[in-house]
Amino acid sequence: MKAFTAYLMGYKTALRNGRMWMALYLFNVLFAFLSAFPLSGFLSKTVGQSLAFTRSLQGFDYTFLRDFLREYGQGFGQIMDQALVYAVLYLLLSVLLIGGVLAVFRRWAEPFRWAAFWQGCTHFFWRMLRLSIYFLLLHGAVLALFGFVFFKMGIGSSLLELDTEESIIRAGRIILPLYLLAAVLVFMLHDYAKIHVVQVDQRWLFRPIWQAIRLVFRNFGKVALLYLLNVASFLLLTGLYWWLSGLVKGGGIGGIFLFGQAFVIGRIGLKLVNLGSATWLYQQFPVDSKT
Repeated sequence: MKAFTAYLMGYKTALRNGRMWMALYLFNVLFAFLSAFPLSGFLSKTVGQSLAFTRSLQGFDYTFLRDFLREYGQGFGQIMDQALVYAVLYLLLSVLLIGGVLAVFRRWAEPFRWAAFWQGCTHFFWRMLRLSIYFLLLHGAVLALFGFVFFKMGIGSSLLELDTEESIIRAGRIILPLYLLAAVLVFMLHDYAKIHVVQVDQRWLFRPIWQAIRLVFRNFGKVALLYLLNVASFLLLTGLYWWLSGLVKGGGIGGIFLFGQAFVIGRIGLKLVNLGSATWLYQQFPVDSKT
């Protein structure tokens, strides 16, 4: 089946572009250090080597948290504001890099070239950013819709009128799986919209977005199966990480750090596998179905 072939080709694509894979990892590490530096400085100036802080790392300590916020709440609020700025900058960095990745995958049969990667980063940045904003709004609309249905099913008119939490639990069991399916569908549509925008290289986005949506639903079985394989791979990697993390705790700080970085490298690799496999599958569809 084409979905399984595309899945394997995704791994081939990621491994063949190993230099890009490592570059994305280094960008993530550098950004993580830059964003963690203000928090590290704030903690060293406040709690320092406090034993109370060390004990609080072993579990949730409400007394320590209350005293900490009472004493250093204003400075901590500034750190949280900076964290929001770094989150926006990370989003912009991700949008910048995704254009380069898809530009490289666009020339699937050609060897990796840095010039093609950097040109794709700058050439598609604004289109990838607008596309991210559109689908972020779509995610918000889906969340609002399911949140409204959940409120009506589980709460009704007022939370104070509930006698028990059974209706909330019952509504959650119905709404949450449906919402997750809808959210996954939006993520899948977003991926193929990004791929299609890079492939056709059109400045205006509404027509390419509509074409990508039609392409996905015309080939929904293949596209959904491939996306399911990629999601299963991510869940398997995450589960393996949490299972092995308990064994690595005895290896010291260095061992924990290296193990965590291995997980980051694997997660970035699976993102490349997802985009690479989806791009390969996209290129197998007839040209007329893409327009």
